[in-house]
Amino acid sequence: MIHINLLPVRQIKKKIQARKRVFGLGMTFLAVLALLGVVALVLGFKVGELQASIAALKKEKAKYQTTINQIEQLKKDQALLETKLNTISQLKKGSQLAVRVMDEFASLTPSSRLWINSMSFSGAILRISGIALDNATIADFMETIVTSPYFASAELSGTSTTGVQGRYLKSFSLTISVVNADYQQEPAE
Repeated sequence: MIHINLLPVRQIKKKIQARKRVFGLGMTFLAVLALLGVVALVLGFKVGELQASIAALKKEKAKYQTTINQIEQLKKDQALLETKLNTISQLKKGSQLAVRVMDEFASLTPSSRLWINSMSFSGAILRISGIALDNATIADFMETIVTSPYFASAELSGTSTTGVQGRYLKSFSLTISVVNADYQQEPAE
Protein backbone atom coordinates (compact mmCIF):
# COMPACT_ATOMS: atom_id res chain seq x y z
CA MET A 1 0.00 0.00 0.00
CA ILE A 2 1.16 3.35 -0.96
CA HIS A 3 0.40 6.22 1.12
CA ILE A 4 0.11 9.51 -0.45
CA ASN A 5 0.42 12.31 1.85
CA LEU A 6 -1.40 15.24 0.50
CA LEU A 7 -0.56 17.41 3.40
CA PRO A 8 2.05 20.00 2.71
CA VAL A 9 4.63 18.75 5.21
CA ARG A 10 7.42 20.97 4.09
CA GLN A 11 5.31 24.02 4.36
CA ILE A 12 4.05 22.98 7.77
CA LYS A 13 7.64 22.37 8.93
CA LYS A 14 8.64 25.77 7.59
CA LYS A 15 5.73 27.39 9.41
CA ILE A 16 6.68 25.59 12.63
CA GLN A 17 10.30 26.63 12.25
CA ALA A 18 9.20 30.20 11.52
CA ARG A 19 6.99 30.14 14.62
CA LYS A 20 9.90 28.80 16.68
CA ARG A 21 12.15 31.54 15.32
CA VAL A 22 9.54 34.23 16.00
CA PHE A 23 8.93 32.77 19.45
CA GLY A 24 12.73 32.63 20.07
CA LEU A 25 13.13 36.22 18.87
CA GLY A 26 10.18 37.28 21.03
CA MET A 27 11.65 35.51 24.06
CA THR A 28 15.06 37.07 23.37
CA PHE A 29 13.41 40.47 22.99
CA LEU A 30 11.51 39.98 26.26
CA ALA A 31 14.72 38.82 28.00
CA VAL A 32 16.56 41.89 26.71
CA LEU A 33 13.68 44.11 27.86
CA ALA A 34 13.68 42.41 31.26
CA LEU A 35 17.46 42.85 31.51
CA LEU A 36 17.14 46.52 30.53
CA GLY A 37 14.37 46.92 33.10
CA VAL A 38 16.56 45.41 35.82
CA VAL A 39 19.49 47.65 34.81
CA ALA A 40 17.16 50.67 34.79
CA LEU A 41 15.90 49.78 38.28
CA VAL A 42 19.44 49.31 39.60
CA LEU A 43 20.55 52.60 38.05
CA GLY A 44 17.41 54.29 39.39
CA PHE A 45 18.25 53.09 42.91
CA LYS A 46 21.85 54.29 42.48
CA VAL A 47 20.65 57.67 41.21
CA GLY A 48 18.31 57.94 44.17
CA GLU A 49 21.10 57.05 46.58
CA LEU A 50 23.45 59.56 44.94
CA GLN A 51 20.81 62.29 45.04
CA ALA A 52 20.20 61.54 48.71
CA SER A 53 23.95 61.66 49.30
CA ILE A 54 24.19 64.99 47.44
CA ALA A 55 21.33 66.40 49.51
CA ALA A 56 23.04 65.26 52.73
CA LEU A 57 26.36 66.80 51.62
CA LYS A 58 24.60 70.06 50.71
CA LYS A 59 23.06 70.16 54.19
CA GLU A 60 26.46 69.49 55.74
CA LYS A 61 28.05 72.17 53.54
CA ALA A 62 25.33 74.63 54.55
CA LYS A 63 26.05 73.75 58.18
CA TYR A 64 29.76 74.58 57.67
CA GLN A 65 29.16 77.57 55.39
CA THR A 66 28.94 79.98 58.32
CA THR A 67 32.30 78.72 59.56
CA ILE A 68 33.79 79.08 56.07
CA ASN A 69 32.41 82.63 55.83
CA GLN A 70 33.89 83.45 59.25
CA ILE A 71 37.29 82.07 58.17
CA GLU A 72 37.21 84.17 54.98
CA GLN A 73 36.24 87.25 56.99
CA LEU A 74 39.07 86.56 59.44
CA LYS A 75 41.52 86.28 56.54
CA LYS A 76 40.31 89.64 55.19
CA ASP A 77 40.59 91.18 58.65
CA GLN A 78 44.10 89.74 59.08
CA ALA A 79 45.21 91.19 55.73
CA LEU A 80 43.76 94.58 56.71
CA LEU A 81 45.52 94.47 60.08
CA GLU A 82 48.82 93.53 58.44
CA THR A 83 48.42 96.49 56.07
CA LYS A 84 47.73 98.80 59.00
CA LEU A 85 50.68 97.43 60.97
CA ASN A 86 52.99 97.89 57.98
CA THR A 87 51.75 101.46 57.59
CA ILE A 88 52.32 102.17 61.27
CA SER A 89 55.78 100.63 61.06
CA GLN A 90 56.66 102.76 58.04
CA LEU A 91 55.38 105.89 59.78
CA LYS A 92 57.36 105.01 62.88
CA LYS A 93 60.51 104.48 60.82
CA GLY A 94 59.90 107.75 58.99
CA SER A 95 59.41 109.72 62.19
CA GLN A 96 62.51 108.18 63.76
CA LEU A 97 64.50 108.92 60.62
CA ALA A 98 63.51 112.59 60.64
CA VAL A 99 64.56 112.95 64.27
CA ARG A 100 67.84 111.13 63.70
CA VAL A 101 68.60 113.14 60.56
CA MET A 102 67.94 116.43 62.36
CA ASP A 103 70.08 115.33 65.29
CA GLU A 104 72.92 114.26 63.01
CA PHE A 105 72.64 117.47 61.01
CA ALA A 106 72.74 119.59 64.16
CA SER A 107 75.81 117.75 65.45
CA LEU A 108 77.63 118.26 62.12
CA THR A 109 76.88 121.97 61.82
CA PRO A 110 79.75 124.22 63.03
CA SER A 111 77.95 126.86 65.12
CA SER A 112 80.72 129.44 65.15
CA ARG A 113 81.26 129.71 61.39
CA LEU A 114 77.97 128.63 59.77
CA TRP A 115 74.29 129.42 60.49
CA ILE A 116 71.17 127.78 59.04
CA ASN A 117 68.30 130.07 57.99
CA SER A 118 65.79 127.52 56.66
CA MET A 119 65.45 123.79 56.29
CA SER A 120 62.93 121.48 54.61
CA PHE A 121 62.89 117.69 54.68
CA SER A 122 60.67 115.73 52.29
CA GLY A 123 61.12 112.14 51.23
CA ALA A 124 64.84 111.54 50.95
CA ILE A 125 65.83 115.15 50.22
CA LEU A 126 66.96 117.71 52.79
CA ARG A 127 67.13 121.31 51.53
CA ILE A 128 68.85 123.94 53.60
CA SER A 129 69.85 127.55 53.18
CA GLY A 130 72.13 129.48 55.44
CA ILE A 131 75.01 131.88 55.88
CA ALA A 132 78.71 131.06 56.31
CA LEU A 133 81.81 133.14 56.91
CA ASP A 134 83.45 132.06 53.64
CA ASN A 135 83.45 129.48 50.82
CA ALA A 136 85.95 127.25 52.64
CA THR A 137 83.53 126.85 55.56
CA ILE A 138 80.79 125.78 53.13
CA ALA A 139 83.14 123.28 51.44
CA ASP A 140 84.25 121.82 54.80
CA PHE A 141 80.62 121.55 55.88
CA MET A 142 79.70 119.67 52.68
CA GLU A 143 82.62 117.25 53.15
CA THR A 144 81.60 116.66 56.78
CA ILE A 145 78.00 115.96 55.78
CA VAL A 146 79.01 113.27 53.27
CA THR A 147 80.91 111.36 55.97
CA SER A 148 77.69 110.78 57.94
CA PRO A 149 75.85 107.44 57.52
CA TYR A 150 72.59 109.36 57.03
CA PHE A 151 73.66 111.48 54.05
CA ALA A 152 74.76 110.28 50.62
CA SER A 153 75.63 113.49 48.87
CA ALA A 154 75.54 117.23 49.32
CA GLU A 155 75.12 119.48 46.29
CA LEU A 156 75.61 123.19 46.39
CA SER A 157 72.63 124.85 44.73
CA GLY A 158 74.06 128.35 44.81
CA THR A 159 76.05 130.94 46.74
CA SER A 160 75.95 134.70 46.93
CA THR A 161 77.51 137.44 48.97
CA THR A 162 75.25 138.95 51.62
CA GLY A 163 75.84 141.87 53.91
CA VAL A 164 75.08 141.18 57.58
CA GLN A 165 75.77 143.91 60.18
CA GLY A 166 78.41 145.55 58.04
CA ARG A 167 80.23 142.31 57.12
CA TYR A 168 80.15 140.47 53.84
CA LEU A 169 79.21 136.81 54.38
CA LYS A 170 78.40 133.95 51.99
CA SER A 171 74.76 132.98 51.63
CA PHE A 172 74.32 129.41 50.36
CA SER A 173 71.76 126.71 49.66
CA LEU A 174 72.39 122.94 49.72
CA THR A 175 70.46 119.90 48.57
CA ILE A 176 71.37 116.84 50.62
CA SER A 177 70.34 113.25 49.78
CA VAL A 178 69.30 111.27 52.85
CA VAL A 179 70.05 107.52 52.84
CA ASN A 180 69.28 104.56 55.08
CA ALA A 181 65.57 105.31 55.25
CA ASP A 182 65.05 101.94 56.97
CA TYR A 183 67.94 102.54 59.38
CA GLN A 184 67.07 100.63 62.56
CA GLN A 185 70.06 101.06 64.83
CA GLU A 186 71.54 104.04 66.50
CA PRO A 187 74.73 105.21 64.78
CA ALA A 188 77.95 104.46 66.61
CA GLU A 189 78.97 107.23 68.96
